Amino acid sequence: MNNYNKIPDIENFIEDDVNPTIYSDNCPYQLPFYQTRETLINIEDYKKFLDNSISRFRRSQTYKHYKGYLIDLGLNRCQFHSNITNEMATIEMHHNMITIYDIAIIITEHVINTKGYISSFDLVQLLKEEHKANNIQLVMLSLTPHQLYHDSPDFFIHPDMCFGNWPNLLSKYNKGITLDIAFKILFYLKKAIENNNSQDNQLLDIRDKILDWSGLNNQMYLRGGFTND
Repeated sequence: MNNYNKIPDIENFIEDDVNPTIYSDNCPYQLPFYQTRETLINIEDYKKFLDNSISRFRRSQTYKHYKGYLIDLGLNRCQFHSNITNEMATIEMHHNMITIYDIAIIITEHVINTKGYISSFDLVQLLKEEHKANNIQLVMLSLTPHQLYHDSPDFFIHPDMCFGNWPNLLSKYNKGITLDIAFKILFYLKKAIENNNSQDNQLLDIRDKILDWSGLNNQMYLRGGFTND
């Protein structure tokens, strides 16, 4: 019973130039190579797709070596306790403002909205590429601040404390910014601007673009999709 195959006696294969699919008469569902808007319509299927891709990304050599790369750049100490370095304690790499899950959603939505389909291989590769391009907002934290961040909704890390050209990521995948993620980013930017930092003008510009992109994305979704422009 431990070796039970959910799709026994696979004898059927749909040769499709766009999306090859395997299926069995003994199973109620099919397994396409690519995911589309239709195959991800079920939220549980979408979550499984994201969870699987993110898990594979976190286990990749790219992810494991990226932290070492940042440390070699000089990001070897906690941003809240600068006296604590990686030689003294564990320094963790934290995805700030939006989570790795949010980033995966943005990329997936953008690719589906512009190309029509995406595979888990595509998503893992794009996650690798955007990290290597330093387009992800990251901050190095020791264990206690990292735990406080996840335990306290009031714990805030200003973008000036972070590494990465994150506006470039949002611009590059602007057709994947959902309303929920847009509101999350806008709330973060509001708190950053309230700190009266010298970067306020840049943050205001990014805020306005997020409003434009997310509004357009929502309109196009309601109208049935994007054109590949």
